[in-house]
Amino acid sequence: MNVKELPFSMKPVGWFQVGWSKEIPNGGVKPMRYFGEDLVAFRSETGELSIMNAHCHHLGAHLGYGGKVVGNELACPYHGWRWNGEGKNTHIPYQEHTVNKRLKTWHSSEQHGCIFLWHDPTGAAPRWSLPHMFDSFRDYLDMDEEEFYPIYPHGARIWSKEEVHPQITFENSVDSMHFRYVHDSPLDPELLEQDYHQDGSVFRTLFGFRSIKHNNEITMTFDTRTSGVGASFNVFKGSYNYRVLFSATPVDDSCSDLFNTIWWPRKPGDQGDMPEDIQARVDKEILTTVDEDLLVWRHQTYVNRPLLAKQDVRAFKALRKWQAGFYDLPPVE
Repeated sequence: MNVKELPFSMKPVGWFQVGWSKEIPNGGVKPMRYFGEDLVAFRSETGELSIMNAHCHHLGAHLGYGGKVVGNELACPYHGWRWNGEGKNTHIPYQEHTVNKRLKTWHSSEQHGCIFLWHDPTGAAPRWSLPHMFDSFRDYLDMDEEEFYPIYPHGARIWSKEEVHPQITFENSVDSMHFRYVHDSPLDPELLEQDYHQDGSVFRTLFGFRSIKHNNEITMTFDTRTSGVGASFNVFKGSYNYRVLFSATPVDDSCSDLFNTIWWPRKPGDQGDMPEDIQARVDKEILTTVDEDLLVWRHQTYVNRPLLAKQDVRAFKALRKWQAGFYDLPPVE
């Protein structure tokens, strides 16, 4: 896919996943690159996460490679200049005065073990909140996080620098027919509901799978809540009761990182990590579905006015119209 030929930019407004919380323990540092910017994430010794532009204002060293956490600050690996979580220079080892120039900081959020970054080309603070993998689905399937195995590392996978635009990936959320042909599903899901949540920042669909063994009754459903062009929260109910978070985050103008995270229900009485048999099942049946989709996405061209089957017209048109609202937003007054 030639992302640069698409009719929309790689810099939409919204929340995007950039990692998992356990990747950055207290005192940990992680280099990142998203939206064409070199970034560094670090966690203070007391556990607070910060994300900011990575290059020290002194001589441009990348704070993510060799930088060390000192208390609640990050020390440059080159000359020891320290920067706090607000991007402020707090210490220069060999002179009394600091410099009055800040590193750009980014709004971030941690939910259920995942790290999200807020992106807005206008520099505005977050305009909406994310759905929550548990609290947002209480009326649909009321389960607590403790009832699932830990997501990291066995329920998490990243595909780095794929030449795919995030918007292309989320069209799967309304594509009922691709399940049979891409994922070898024996049945086609049926779109049961479609609406908007959280002041229009979330596009919600509810699909159902009918079972031939049970008089063609719906025996499994999944509720999908897509936040902007960045993240999709999915809850399955019925034959399976797992949860999936999929996120596509632009690295630059040509590629994205794709994240897939799985919550699998614990076996009764099991309080440990995900057992090996479930790890193998999650990897084979769920995590690899992105591999299957990527066979299409990598070589796909964008069709601005697609020829749609009758059953898909309403959902596709609604999704595309809704997602168009996350590009070129004016600054917040």
